[in-house]
Amino acid sequence: MLPVLYCSQTYQWQWGKQAGGITGSADPGFHYIFDESIRDIVVDNNNNTYYLATMRQQGQNLNGTSVANYGLSDLFLFSADCAGNIRWTRPIGGSGDGENAWHIKVDNNGGLYILATIYNNSFVGDPNAVPVHFDDTHTLPLYTYYDQTIDPAHKAAFLLKYNTSDGTLAWSKSLQGDVNYFSRTCDVKIMYMDSSKNIHSIMGFKAGTHLNGMITVPSSYTSSFQYYLVKFNYDNGDMTPNTPLLLTITGDGINAGGAEGKANLVYDESLNRYYLAGKRMYPGYGYMADLSYNNIPFTKEAYLLAINGNTGAELWRKEIDNGYTSPDDEIHSIIKDPNSSDIYISGRYFNGMPAAATFGNYTFPSRSYVEAVPFVMKLNSNGVVQWARTPDGMSGLQFGYRFTKGTIAINGNEIAFAKGSWSDIWGSYTMTRSNGDRSDPLLVRLNKDTGAVIGASEILSPYGFIDEFTAIAVDQDGNYIVGGFFHDQLFTDPNDNVSTMAVNVTGGKSQSFFTKYAKSACSQMSVEETAAQAEVQLYPNPVKDILHIKSKNPLVSYEIYGATGQLIKQDHLSSTQEQIPLSSLQTGIYYIKIKTQSATVTEKIVKK
Repeated sequence: MLPVLYCSQTYQWQWGKQAGGITGSADPGFHYIFDESIRDIVVDNNNNTYYLATMRQQGQNLNGTSVANYGLSDLFLFSADCAGNIRWTRPIGGSGDGENAWHIKVDNNGGLYILATIYNNSFVGDPNAVPVHFDDTHTLPLYTYYDQTIDPAHKAAFLLKYNTSDGTLAWSKSLQGDVNYFSRTCDVKIMYMDSSKNIHSIMGFKAGTHLNGMITVPSSYTSSFQYYLVKFNYDNGDMTPNTPLLLTITGDGINAGGAEGKANLVYDESLNRYYLAGKRMYPGYGYMADLSYNNIPFTKEAYLLAINGNTGAELWRKEIDNGYTSPDDEIHSIIKDPNSSDIYISGRYFNGMPAAATFGNYTFPSRSYVEAVPFVMKLNSNGVVQWARTPDGMSGLQFGYRFTKGTIAINGNEIAFAKGSWSDIWGSYTMTRSNGDRSDPLLVRLNKDTGAVIGASEILSPYGFIDEFTAIAVDQDGNYIVGGFFHDQLFTDPNDNVSTMAVNVTGGKSQSFFTKYAKSACSQMSVEETAAQAEVQLYPNPVKDILHIKSKNPLVSYEIYGATGQLIKQDHLSSTQEQIPLSSLQTGIYYIKIKTQSATVTEKIVKK
């Protein structure tokens, strides 16, 4: 019998796991750049999950199993099946800690993509130099010159494609031309994938010729960036027609200081429109970066900008204004409704009394507490606010700080808001912690049409520690995969349904964690047609060495799963008759999922 989907009435935590190393920032709390956390999560059509995290050196492990490490801090990719079993791991980095990326995407055709800036800190003559590794066999050369000399090893902007089956590098695209140690700096972190799997980005470069010779940035850009809207073909990484498009972004850059003020990009295909959302504050400095679009400066910290995809013209903009000169405002997440041109944003704004914060013409609801307030908001394509939802109150002290970045995901008729808090009140849900406690991970579910609270769930951790969600995704069955960071223990409440999890390295720094909040059992496979209906033949069955597949229509791909639903093997197909070697499989029962140009078939096979 094929694995099937068992439905339950309520969500619950199904499992939780962790990842991390010992070192981290000197701050005992959390720094979004220097400390470990889950930065992004994606799920493929088979309910395999993929994670982008950061991993510090010393004692680095994934749920207790040692993993490779190259520098002070590496980007860390890994994949798990729908039950949380690890499929593969992939550190990306070299000597130092010059690697940065925020997003990953999958094409559901065997490809995983990451857009990264990787500053090579490995030079010739350093006996401790470790080359930058994209995977086990693909590396960057050591650089020779710490001056104005052009050196290929200084190229820092890359579009990378990995194989989802095993995490090996499929190809890498260097996006810069000739650069030296000082001109290598770039602003290349934003990434969005459309329904055709094309990759969209807004990226900034210094003086020189870049993007495979398609742009030339004037020589005057030695300390600032010239920005372009770029679209790449997912299959080979080549740029698509009509891009790059020059954008008149000026100032210190859209990723202010290269740090916590990261920006996010969404593309509306039906309107050919882009939305850029972000924050201008330099982390830890208390002042904002300069930023203008079409020579019109942004004046507040958090902004949302709508851009015409044909011309780059500004369509409209919104900024959060709380009346303070040193605000604590941020738009941290933006998504688009897959069935309309509505968009959703989340973040926080500082609620001062008696002043009320605004977002364009919209005024946030008045709150009795003075603090940074988390919010979720729905807007139409004209930027008109349809609804905004904030916590109704606090169960503890009436002054505090929301330890929230506030990332969101859409799930059918729900918007899920993953963050951290210690005393939020959302409708009838109250999060109760002792006064003076720090944040615990909190997931709030809202009706996407009205903003009404559907439900909420928390993860309990010991008093006084900062623990939060920082990433969220939805699988094919409507379950949530959530990740973040923690400092001591998680799931300390026996009712959490998950055994208490403690950090498994010393040092008191943050560790990444990931967990599944689900209403159904693990399901990786679905059957759309029977083999007879699709006119597909498989033989022999039972099979010893070679499985033959014959189809009326051209075959596209196959995937083989174990009896418990874990993905064992996959590959592309192209003809109407194919042979699949199975001699390496252990004796037992397996399931093969075959895609043709017109159908999908799942059949049981017995390996002798």
